[in-house]
Amino acid sequence: MAIDCTGALTANITYDCANAPVGGIEQNVKLINQDDIDYALTTFSATNPALITNLALKADTQAYTLTGVKQTNGKSWELVKKDNAPDKFMHTFSGVILNPSAANKLQASALAQGSRYVAVVEQKWKGLNSADAFEVLGIRAGLEIATMTNNSAENDNTIVFTLASASGFEEPNMAATLLETDYETTRLAFDNDFASA
Repeated sequence: MAIDCTGALTANITYDCANAPVGGIEQNVKLINQDDIDYALTTFSATNPALITNLALKADTQAYTLTGVKQTNGKSWELVKKDNAPDKFMHTFSGVILNPSAANKLQASALAQGSRYVAVVEQKWKGLNSADAFEVLGIRAGLEIATMTNNSAENDNTIVFTLASASGFEEPNMAATLLETDYETTRLAFDNDFASA
């Protein structure tokens, strides 16, 4: 079945009460330089553009872990109405750098140099058979640094930042689900920083 681009509904929208929604994401997040993604090998479902079936990185590259505690990190996406084009989606990742060390400041400074990034998060809500556990933000257009603050009197002196879709360059779809065969396979790729074998 080909993807329907007319905007017509093609299936029921159901509620699985055995897998009721739960807020939040798991503590650690993977951040990827968008230029490191191998789009020739990254695959999407033929029938669902919201499902990535393989997230591939170029040789000798990897994702990088942003360590979190509790719910310091978060994600969101929202519809952006367009007057003369299909509507798009603004993706936003909210992150906290827990230690304002010199090494972490170096990486934070790199975020401000104009590159684009992709964020992979594991949701607390994982869906049936954990098939909806992982989400990818910024896969098509990338995320840019939007805000970054540090205040010794707030947030325990942590560095708080957001990565977001640039205005006018939003994503064509909502945040994509990542499922490489099953939860276990996807989790292994996540734990291995999506590095190529």
